Amino acid sequence: EGTSFAGGYETVLGVTFETIEVAVVRAFASCLDYRVFVYKKENGFDIHAPKIAVVVQRQIASETAGVGFSINPLNNSFDQAVINSNWGLGESVVSGTVSPDTFVVDKNALRIIQYTIGKKEKAIWLDFTGGTHEESNFKSNERTLSDKEVIELCELIRKVECIYGRPMDIEWAFSK
Repeated sequence: EGTSFAGGYETVLGVTFETIEVAVVRAFASCLDYRVFVYKKENGFDIHAPKIAVVVQRQIASETAGVGFSINPLNNSFDQAVINSNWGLGESVVSGTVSPDTFVVDKNALRIIQYTIGKKEKAIWLDFTGGTHEESNFKSNERTLSDKEVIELCELIRKVECIYGRPMDIEWAFSK
């Protein structure tokens, strides 16, 4: 609690049956990355016992995806949720390589307070033959989520926060 290894470990997207072994090795090897060692040392973790759990899960080909925060990270308001979104896979939002759409929601009233259409410089899409591909400026002037989808996400964020009993961040995706 209180630490985040976000961006420290390798994520491999679009893995196929034929490439799964190489993907697991890449993910495992990332626990030996210099950045991980530095972060562990700075946060009091044992740097002499590298550990990682490699999660293999079915990936969906999302139309939109992103992150959600159960408190507003800009003003620490516990009454506001913030949702960032982009077209395609959430990797572009999670990695910070795009300026995503941003929605601020009053969690109690389930009402959108503010939204900003981001530049969405690129979208990352799942390639069914393996890996991913990028598309520049895909619908960059269009809003990625409807009001209904934003409220659905806010309800999910509230539920996750309630389950864990503290503020939480989530990654989410809409597919079909």
